[in-house]
Amino acid sequence: MGKKRISLWTSRLHVSFMHAIILYMKWKLTAPAIVLVAGLVTTGIAVFANALGLDQHPGWGRVRIAALVLGIFMALCVALYYRYTEKVLFLTRKFRSFIEAHPVVSPLRGNQAMVYLSGLYRNYGFTLPVFILVILTYIWFISSGTWTTWISPTRYYADLARGFLKGQLYLPTKVDPNLLEMSDPYDLTERIRLGIQMPMDVSLYKGRYYLYWGPVPALALILVNPFIQGRVGDLFLVFGFVCGIFLLQFLLVVTLWDRYFHNLPRRILGFSIFLVGLAGPVTFMLNNFHGARIYEAAVSGGQFFLMGGFMVALTALTGPPSGWRFAFAGIFWALAIGTRLTMALPSGIMVLLVVWWILRSNYLPSMKIKNLIALGLPLAVGFMCLGWYNWARFGSPTESGLYYQMPTGVQEHYDDLFGLIYVVQNLYNYLLHPFIVRPQFPFIFADSGKTTAIFSSYPLPGLYGAQQITGLLCSSPFVLFAIGPVWGLFSSPFRKRRADSFGNDTERKFLNWITFSLSGSFLVAFGILLAYSWVAMRFLEDFMPSLILLSVIGFWQGYQFLSRKPTGKRLYTIFGIALASASILISTLLAISTNDARFELIRLFTFPK
Repeated sequence: MGKKRISLWTSRLHVSFMHAIILYMKWKLTAPAIVLVAGLVTTGIAVFANALGLDQHPGWGRVRIAALVLGIFMALCVALYYRYTEKVLFLTRKFRSFIEAHPVVSPLRGNQAMVYLSGLYRNYGFTLPVFILVILTYIWFISSGTWTTWISPTRYYADLARGFLKGQLYLPTKVDPNLLEMSDPYDLTERIRLGIQMPMDVSLYKGRYYLYWGPVPALALILVNPFIQGRVGDLFLVFGFVCGIFLLQFLLVVTLWDRYFHNLPRRILGFSIFLVGLAGPVTFMLNNFHGARIYEAAVSGGQFFLMGGFMVALTALTGPPSGWRFAFAGIFWALAIGTRLTMALPSGIMVLLVVWWILRSNYLPSMKIKNLIALGLPLAVGFMCLGWYNWARFGSPTESGLYYQMPTGVQEHYDDLFGLIYVVQNLYNYLLHPFIVRPQFPFIFADSGKTTAIFSSYPLPGLYGAQQITGLLCSSPFVLFAIGPVWGLFSSPFRKRRADSFGNDTERKFLNWITFSLSGSFLVAFGILLAYSWVAMRFLEDFMPSLILLSVIGFWQGYQFLSRKPTGKRLYTIFGIALASASILISTLLAISTNDARFELIRLFTFPK
């Protein structure tokens, strides 16, 4: 019996070893092929740019020449690799042995932390190029394709930070005396008649300008002011927050993959990381002509702190009991609310679910109380500070300054800012509103949202307005996969198949907790937008990080569900990759279309000469 068991394990080990060799050989053949195709495509785009409509000028600019050189270089590298494969591998092994034998590196090989990190790198190092590519894409967008020229449209948070440093809660910008002499300074028509100029979207109260956005980003600027010169534009905050969101999404995707889906093909992980970084409104927000302003800074900042709290909460619930981790989760969520007040409900959903998990855990009662206090104390302090901040400015802890917003003035329409009457109209704009197709690059253009009532029996208040918007199902159709995890919570066959995939019931329940957290935060954030009287593409980012993560989990779960059906799995994969590719491509083209006034992307290959 023992010999049979040994023989069985030996055969299994042999099969596993051969399978690993086959996968390695496939990767060795596939990776150069991908580079070769990319090189040929780049060369083709450069050569046929005129025919493709990418270049409307006959000359060859620097970028077009660079694209041609890059494409030829990539193809040449692959050709040389295939010709001298053995020599390349020999030199690679020799260089690796040299590094490992170095006196500085050698002692680190036995360090437990380094062993763990090296294991992570071996398993997931292939995702780093994807991460870097996404960050480079962000830089390209926010610099309007120049890489080095970053022009910020607004500097409101820097101005607020200057006010804080002077012991003031208002902006240092002086108010026009003619404005203060008006009987009703909030009367837009009268201000236009008198020709009075003022900053956009600030709050006027008792002769001072205030911001109705949360103060946290300005406080963050105070911390970095000693290390920088001049005022930091809101564009830099947008870039920092967006990169931070992507970093957190990257870590969450890898963590969830390693915990639940590591048996899936690794190429799916790489493609998923690319998707979460580029699908949705994120590149649209990096537009430094129409975007990357204080609006986008507040939205992206709120999401960064929200997802940061979620990431820390995951480590607190899955690791050894640590009150500090729960405290940091509470701090992140308090900062999210202090950046964007509408994050109170999504943060509240996540907090309640963390509390529920703690109460149902096997911790000792004293440990439960300690963790709950650690989680709740930063939130309580944050709410008190925010209440004091509002009271000190406007005499009310609940008044953020929105009531005194300028230059439009919302006092007479204040009761119409939120209402159920907007829900149907906003459902159409946020989900179904199409983009415009034109015969010139980038071919897809964002259109202004629909402001005339869809149903004449439900007329919209005059306050209702919409900026450029493309519905999620048109711009990011991959989000349809978000239905999967939620449906799986209540579907018996899906629950049974998922139970078979995990080793114990705790793992399954924790994945359910993650699904509830992401779907709950998405639904409440989306619900707030549906009831709001203003529509804008940037508002999609209020829930997109949670939704896209939920969609990725749904796609992975569907792949697992079809693991025993090869044909269905193959068709499902093709369908998923098609939706993901469409989401990335459409989102990118929409971002380019709104930026062309500064981007000169219609003359991409001839600018500059």
